[in-house]
Amino acid sequence: MRVRRSICRSGAEHWVTTFGWVAVAGGCQPPARGPADQAAFIDSTRCGPEVNDGDLAPVLSGEAVQGVGPLYSTVESNKSGEESRLRGAVITVGAVPGVTAEWLDRELECHGARLALGRTTSTPDDPFWLPGSFVDIDVRPAKDGFVVGVAGFSSADARQILDRARAFAKAKKTPGP
Repeated sequence: MRVRRSICRSGAEHWVTTFGWVAVAGGCQPPARGPADQAAFIDSTRCGPEVNDGDLAPVLSGEAVQGVGPLYSTVESNKSGEESRLRGAVITVGAVPGVTAEWLDRELECHGARLALGRTTSTPDDPFWLPGSFVDIDVRPAKDGFVVGVAGFSSADARQILDRARAFAKAKKTPGP
């Protein structure tokens, strides 16, 4: 984990880590941004003309999706010590020739950003974005492919992500007419 020291506009000192903001001298937080602002930021900083949803066809069609499960995080609780909370969905994706975890992470983030900005379309149960909200996507390599974590920032978002992921996987596994 990399850590760097910075000074907020208010003059408060804080530390920025690869995992987010940690205030040291109080009152220093990142500027609040809505989902559209976050999507525009990702689109302008991570997505170029070489990024397109066609490259994600095996994932977005469901062909490479092998399974879906709940994504939990463990938090400290005053009463019981630790508590598990639903954060979203874990989507297992099979290996796709020439695809790395870093590439897939970037492509899925750009896919979600472009959907949020209305620059592309998708199925109603697409688990890689939420209308009116923002999701955090984290792709990790696995033995035979990838594990894609899709997390929301509220319990309602987490439930919606998991429901969408399950519907997506079910629809893709159902044979057509």
